[in-house]
Amino acid sequence: MEAPGNDGSIPGMRAVADSEIDSGTSQTQQAPMEPKRLHPLTMVQRVIVSLPALVFIMLPVLRGGDSTAWFNLVFGAMYLVFIVPWIALHYLRFRYWITPKELVIHSGVLTRRRRNIPVERVQNIEIEQAPLQRMLGTAKVIVYTAGSARAEGVLEYVSLDEAREIRTIVRDLQQQLQQADTSATSPASAPTVAESTPATPAASTPHGSDLLIAMDGKRVFLAGAFRFSLVYLAVIFSFLQYIEPDPTLLVSWLMRGPLEPLEARIDASPVIAVIFGAIGAVSLGWLTGILVTFNRYHRFKLELIGDKLHRSHGLLTLKEGTIPLSRVQSWILRTNPLMEAFGWVRLEVQTMGINIDQSGYQVAIPFGRMEEVAHVLAAVQAPVMPASWSPVSKLTIRRFLVRSHVSLFTIIGIIQIWWSGIWWFAALSPLLVVWSILRFRGMRVADDSSWIAMRKGVIRRQTWMVPIGKMQTAGWYANWFQRRLGLASIYVDTAGASSGRSAELPDIEFARAEAIVTRTYDRFQSV
Repeated sequence: MEAPGNDGSIPGMRAVADSEIDSGTSQTQQAPMEPKRLHPLTMVQRVIVSLPALVFIMLPVLRGGDSTAWFNLVFGAMYLVFIVPWIALHYLRFRYWITPKELVIHSGVLTRRRRNIPVERVQNIEIEQAPLQRMLGTAKVIVYTAGSARAEGVLEYVSLDEAREIRTIVRDLQQQLQQADTSATSPASAPTVAESTPATPAASTPHGSDLLIAMDGKRVFLAGAFRFSLVYLAVIFSFLQYIEPDPTLLVSWLMRGPLEPLEARIDASPVIAVIFGAIGAVSLGWLTGILVTFNRYHRFKLELIGDKLHRSHGLLTLKEGTIPLSRVQSWILRTNPLMEAFGWVRLEVQTMGINIDQSGYQVAIPFGRMEEVAHVLAAVQAPVMPASWSPVSKLTIRRFLVRSHVSLFTIIGIIQIWWSGIWWFAALSPLLVVWSILRFRGMRVADDSSWIAMRKGVIRRQTWMVPIGKMQTAGWYANWFQRRLGLASIYVDTAGASSGRSAELPDIEFARAEAIVTRTYDRFQSV
């Protein structure tokens, strides 16, 4: 076995890969590449990552005056005695290599594990660099496959050059397998064994890169400004509850300087206190949304490289990943009334692979104009935005009003048992009427010979564009109430779509719903 180089790589790995590709021999006869270790600095990084736990254990000792501090001292010593050798053993026992057919990972100290990831099943190889890895010149390689519920393989850590080389080798092998499949399905045009010559290696084919969109700092800041979320607010308040700050001291600290006269008014009036509290909470949620978005999408770039979309972005943690166009099942536009008023949208793709973080939905354009979306869709030959839409039945307004009012008065009646005097909540009825009308106006459907599109939403507006060739199933259903009104809901499922997040539109006239589904199936059979 070759010894690793200074960067943790085996010299000649790429040479072996290229020689195997050039050889033209059968995949089953090709020898596997030499096993490789992770980068030597992996051990240093894992020790650094484990230090906060050690500091937490040793905190009573550092504070002093605690009679049980000796126990933490012993426990901290045991932690060092066991954890550091364990990190070293894990590094020494970890191996990975790439064959022409699969990526193989051997790991484990007491329990040995071997994971074989077929090259043809790899959907995305993501390269991630947190601040510590950027300082040390290393990266984490995350391998996703089609239909996986989580990352199939993780190499933590290799050198950045090695990470990019792994991704390139896997891409080249995938192209070679595709060429072999194409040759196998076309026997009439394939040369005989005596006449055959080695195919041009995929590695030698230049991969053209076409920059589709790049976001500068101003664009990323605007994206964060439109991304207010109560989730960030809940996280902040959960953290404040954990450290239990004194509210009086916190208000006094915030009201220093020119705002100091307001502190007495806030203390004297609960109404003013609530108003200022609400303004502060909204401002905090807005600012955290900007910071999170800026950290996530700083220097975002989307490029078309061959048959894949390549993304790179991040401020503190840099990420690189690809979206194979062959795995894209549908294109989704997301927006809200404020974004739409200023002409901004978000473009996502739904892919075959489902992982915990992304649930099968990956961002193609975090924040862009409609013309930029149209440019990306045209570049990848995806469905274009429909020029005209058909509305659903107006009976959907009545159905929504009945359901919402039944729910409203049921809740009021239940709460009234314990808390009287809340019938004024019935004043929400006019708002429900307005909401039902806006909901109806946002529900549209359109179809073409090559795609079907659905649009819905009031606050969170989304548009689904599903190519007919990617469709798994299409159909309609009608509950008891819909059948009484001659209505039905239509849906289109694609591979990898999570439950409750597929293209679906309710309350279309039954005859029209049936016609759309039939027309879609007829077009699917002709694709």
